[in-house]
Amino acid sequence: MKQIGGSAAMEGVMMKAPDAWALAVRLPSGEIHVERHEEPSLYRKYPWTKLPLIRGVVALIDALSVSYRALSRSAQLAGEEDEEELAGWALYGTIALSTLIGIGLFIVLPAAISRLFIDAAASPVLYNALAGLFKAGLLVGYLAFIGRFPDIQRYFMYHGAEHKAIAAYEKGLELTVENVRAQPKFHPRCGTTFIAFVIVTSIVVYSFLPWPDVIWWLLLGRVALLPLVAALAFELLRFSSSHDDPVSRLLRWLGFRFQMLTVREPDDAMIEVAIASTRAAAGAGEPRESEMVA
Repeated sequence: MKQIGGSAAMEGVMMKAPDAWALAVRLPSGEIHVERHEEPSLYRKYPWTKLPLIRGVVALIDALSVSYRALSRSAQLAGEEDEEELAGWALYGTIALSTLIGIGLFIVLPAAISRLFIDAAASPVLYNALAGLFKAGLLVGYLAFIGRFPDIQRYFMYHGAEHKAIAAYEKGLELTVENVRAQPKFHPRCGTTFIAFVIVTSIVVYSFLPWPDVIWWLLLGRVALLPLVAALAFELLRFSSSHDDPVSRLLRWLGFRFQMLTVREPDDAMIEVAIASTRAAAGAGEPRESEMVA
């Protein structure tokens, strides 16, 4: 059985397998458009990317690249954007800009605000704990705010459909609406859980930064260590999703609490889309370019 991950899209679901990724979108006509892209993951191309720590950064880059392309494509299919697809430079420019905004909002800003309250040199652990709380607060506030919009609520419902379809597939169940609907809407390998682990990991890693009283290093060091933080958070995600000890259960509980912000219960029509995407990614039918599912 292939290991499958995925993400929500505009009126659809993207599923990624080691050898390909698939996108299923509910068209305005009511039909489901399914397309499969033969694209081996970086793990398949470069075996050294499976090494601990390195694999976390590689997985993040791989997932973000596919997710952004799937989101752009789904917006076109759902009628939210013009039919012309984003050029490669425009797509990766958008990714770079989004990354810079994220770094500024969720790394630099919490660090700068925390410095107003606590001396980083005197109490680095306390300082980083406060920065982590500010970071978590900004994230929760942002997700709670955008979650009030109807389009985002539907996106979060497709996120739930993605989780349920993966859970059914991993259990070896037949991919029917009834079987998928019965699965939990939270999943231990969710990207939202990864973000929660990034916050937890950053508190520990940033506490070891030298010269915490130098403001430029305090901010630059956080950005420079972001790949290490992401790599450690990935290992934490991998560990918690594959073990059943008390620590793993605690970590999953923390991740599920964060997922409450980005996951909603899907309807049956959304589950049908997630099933179509899962089947295509797993190779059942393997539509080469596109096909319509009634």
